[in-house]
Amino acid sequence: MQISPLCSPTSTNAFQIPFSPRMKTLGIIALLWLVASDIRAEQEVVAHTDSPSLLFAILFVAGLIGLSILIIASLTHWANKQDSINNMMPFCIKHLVENSSEVAKAHSARALGNIKDPRALLILVGVINDEKVTSHLQQTANEALQTMATKYPKYEKLIPDLLKASKEGNHTKTLILLMVNFENQNREYVQSAYVIGREYMRLRKYVDARLWLQRAKLRNEKHVVYDHQILSIIAACNEKLFAEGDSLFNDGEYRQALERFALASHDLYEKQKERFASHLRLACVYCKLNRYQEAFQEMLHAIADHHETDSTSLELKRLLKLRLEGAGDESGQEQREKLQEQISAQSFAIMSRLNARG
Repeated sequence: MQISPLCSPTSTNAFQIPFSPRMKTLGIIALLWLVASDIRAEQEVVAHTDSPSLLFAILFVAGLIGLSILIIASLTHWANKQDSINNMMPFCIKHLVENSSEVAKAHSARALGNIKDPRALLILVGVINDEKVTSHLQQTANEALQTMATKYPKYEKLIPDLLKASKEGNHTKTLILLMVNFENQNREYVQSAYVIGREYMRLRKYVDARLWLQRAKLRNEKHVVYDHQILSIIAACNEKLFAEGDSLFNDGEYRQALERFALASHDLYEKQKERFASHLRLACVYCKLNRYQEAFQEMLHAIADHHETDSTSLELKRLLKLRLEGAGDESGQEQREKLQEQISAQSFAIMSRLNARG
């Protein structure tokens, strides 16, 4: 697939004059007509005057007008070129992110290397650190960033540092560079949050990864850059969080397990079976923390998300209901303690079953 000729920009950051190219052209024509009229008038004046100083003044004014025309024409040409770049960049990013053709991805990467824009830089950084892309595409993105470093003075120091960190596999350094340079001054780049989330995934810091990926998802809803990539990485991160939570639960680290389960369950758009499992996990950890009201609510959600009758889940729901109904009965202390033991045992049974299913 061939990339549009627009994917060969040589200009700078976005600067847009709020007029269409047609209006700009008409404006210049009108200005030229006015200047031509002034020159004719000046010629008539010169023809009827013998004053050298007046002649000099007229020529000086004509020169200023001519220089103004030249500046306006240059700015218009530059602004039109920026319009082309701004229209082209999302096109190239989309091809690089979504296109299955290796050739199209490589063309897009080279084109982005000629754009002086942080979003293009961040997309290319994501490519050079992506272990799933081919080595050829990684090399192309690497060369594109080197090209950008020579044309983008603002990041001429940063880009080599990012390339060095990538070559050394220093994901911590990459994270620091990205957050310092792109996550300040109220900037909200979709690309930076996504790449930071991916870097945390590579460091196996799944709590931080999930928070940044959620941030990328929210930003992507305002300025769509990625199609399914963010949700796909979030799903992979959720699996890791559930696995960490299961391990922490088995070790008795219930508060930390709750943190993992809660993060992984946030905005869970997966199948009903997976939502059912997430609600069960939350219910079980709430039981271990003696937060029975929250555990009961999670059990209601779990049962609502499950088509088949699950005896283990129904039993935990029954025990929780009994515990809540007898919470204020001081004469039933022994009964409450017995119910608490049964709830704890049932929670362990459910978690063991979830772990066995993988």
